[in-house]
Amino acid sequence: MKLPSSLVNFGDFCKRNHQQLVAGLITFSLSLGVVVLRDKGAFKQVELWSYDTLMRSQLNEPSDRRVVIVEIAEADIQRFRWPFSDRLFAKLINQISAAKPAAIGIDKYLDIPVMEGRDELVAAVKNAGNVVNAKFLATVEGRSGVEPASDLEKISRYGYVNLPLDKGAVVRRSSIVADTGSFAFEVTQLYLQKLHNKQLVFNPETIQFTAGKQIIPRMSANYGAYRKEDDSGYQMMIRYRGKPRGIQHIRASDVIDGKISPEQFRDRAVLIGVTAESLKDSFPTPVTVDEEVMYGVEIHANIVSQLISATLDDRQFVQVWSNDLENLWIVIWVIIGGGMATFIPNAFKNVGLLTALAIGLTAGSYFAFAQAALWLPIFPSLLGLVAANVLVMAYQLAIQQSERKVLMGLFSRHVSKELVDIIWSNREKFMEEGRITGQEVYVTVLFTDMRNFSTAAEAQAPGETLNWLNNYLGTIANEVLAHGGMVDKYIGDAVMAVFGVPIPHSNETERTRDAQSAVEAALAIAHKLAEMNDVWVAQGLPPVTTGIGINSGTVIAGSLGSAERLEYSVLGDAVNIAARLESFNKEVDGGPHHILISEDTHQRLNNNFQTEFVGKYALKGKTQETGIYRVLDVQRNPSQPSPKVSSETL
Repeated sequence: MKLPSSLVNFGDFCKRNHQQLVAGLITFSLSLGVVVLRDKGAFKQVELWSYDTLMRSQLNEPSDRRVVIVEIAEADIQRFRWPFSDRLFAKLINQISAAKPAAIGIDKYLDIPVMEGRDELVAAVKNAGNVVNAKFLATVEGRSGVEPASDLEKISRYGYVNLPLDKGAVVRRSSIVADTGSFAFEVTQLYLQKLHNKQLVFNPETIQFTAGKQIIPRMSANYGAYRKEDDSGYQMMIRYRGKPRGIQHIRASDVIDGKISPEQFRDRAVLIGVTAESLKDSFPTPVTVDEEVMYGVEIHANIVSQLISATLDDRQFVQVWSNDLENLWIVIWVIIGGGMATFIPNAFKNVGLLTALAIGLTAGSYFAFAQAALWLPIFPSLLGLVAANVLVMAYQLAIQQSERKVLMGLFSRHVSKELVDIIWSNREKFMEEGRITGQEVYVTVLFTDMRNFSTAAEAQAPGETLNWLNNYLGTIANEVLAHGGMVDKYIGDAVMAVFGVPIPHSNETERTRDAQSAVEAALAIAHKLAEMNDVWVAQGLPPVTTGIGINSGTVIAGSLGSAERLEYSVLGDAVNIAARLESFNKEVDGGPHHILISEDTHQRLNNNFQTEFVGKYALKGKTQETGIYRVLDVQRNPSQPSPKVSSETL
């Protein structure tokens, strides 16, 4: 049954482009694999590590003077003991309140009375009128919550201080609103309302909060590198402003002792919290390294600063693309990596461009984070780019090694190393399915045959004969290769060589050079064998006479044999004529060097050689007569270089 032409054309297309199609399949499979692995959370920790690196690289902003921390340090605990009494907290609040701050946040649970002075504490909170106290929401892990104190609940605001923790207890995100507002959220609302008559606004239709002109990006279960994360509440990524102690700290004892000027607190958001190591209210964050930590009150202060800055200064929140857009971004980089390896076969160029693109991708991701707080998926993109490039390059290398093995098997014994390299660089011109496709080419064929092999062999032992014959054949082969020819085959003590293959020569200049190279090679062989005869005669061996026949014409060149045993050779009438000319040396005088050439070859010598016309003869098996010439010697100007095969002419 005849197949439809569309299927035939498609099949031909696949054969012509099978390497590109396989490279495309590798790239597609890898892109799918990277996307699926990322969706499964395989890269989460590496991506979060890269996020931390991005965050640390951007800590070049000045300290936010609108926020100040009153720290209860280790020295304060040693002086006043812990927990502070209600009276001591009352005095601390009164001192701060007298300076007229915009908001006072107390990052310490005041749910139960501590020693004396509870009435004084209630009075201080009430007189201040802008206090936000801390509470703790009950968590699914079973930890009980800390509810607001009944005597303070009606005269102050409350916000929960729970912080979502990533693996390793790292604080990268914050829940700003759940059933109620968070501690930082309530402090921010007080500050904005009192000084700027603004608020963080909730839109019930879109279920989004806005800070000034910006929508606060809400984290979902699959947000950036996060996968199947607990996204309860309204969570956002914390954009830290600086390293630990990047926000101004004032000692609590200095405030209690009245050593602080009121201007230090006026119109500022003041957060009171512990920075004593013994109280263990500290966490690793993206901006801390090694054993460094940031205290809870500092984290809340950074969140307050982030919300205020976004509302008043349009400082951007950390944001990501949608999952679909991130996946597309990753796939694009995988395609780029695979495409480079497919269409840039030069390994050095490919590696150079790959390095440049990897650096560009990394630098671009840093730039996006620095300019727009945009968190791009660096690691999956880099992995896809490099892995696709390496895998496709490995596939192509395997194919090249296979093809090179085929080519070397066909040619390494028959042509010079320089020509092998040229063949390899032009392999796509004539390689198909592991064999050389047959093609019609114009060549010059050279045949040699020893006249008195039997006589010479009789004078030697079998082992000596083999070495002697190899020496003889090697001499002929070396001269053929040196003059740009290809040793087609050895037939006993005969040699067949071809000039003009396997890279076809299409113009007349190249074809003429092939003919002249063949004649030069024949003369070189004759001279070399004459020198060797002197040595053999001295060894008691008979001299060797070698007949040479040369013809130029059109042949069919290609692979012959089974897939397991291929040979490259040429077939055609031009080959037969060269063989008959070599044999014809036995019937006519081939001159001092026993070299006979055809009329076709003679026409391409351009008077560069001394020749004599022998006559026209009908060679064995031929009906038409062939003009035959004997070659006497070279007539070339000694200063003129011998023709050589060059990649520039192929």
